[in-house]
Amino acid sequence: MDTIRELEIIKTALEGDIIAQKNSDKLDHPAFRSWLEDSEKVLKKVSRKLYEMKARKKLLKGE
Repeated sequence: MDTIRELEIIKTALEGDIIAQKNSDKLDHPAFRSWLEDSEKVLKKVSRKLYEMKARKKLLKGE
């Protein structure tokens, strides 16, 4: 399995987790809210890295 595939799996898992967190009845708890915010930050980092890696791969293939 390559790194791009691994990042795609992580991104999908984070997206599902964030949706579940937003639908939780514990959203008003400060620690839970902090965890959600951190999850969203990690998702942005993973998404950015995935985009960069896909773009680099595309450039190297000459597509």
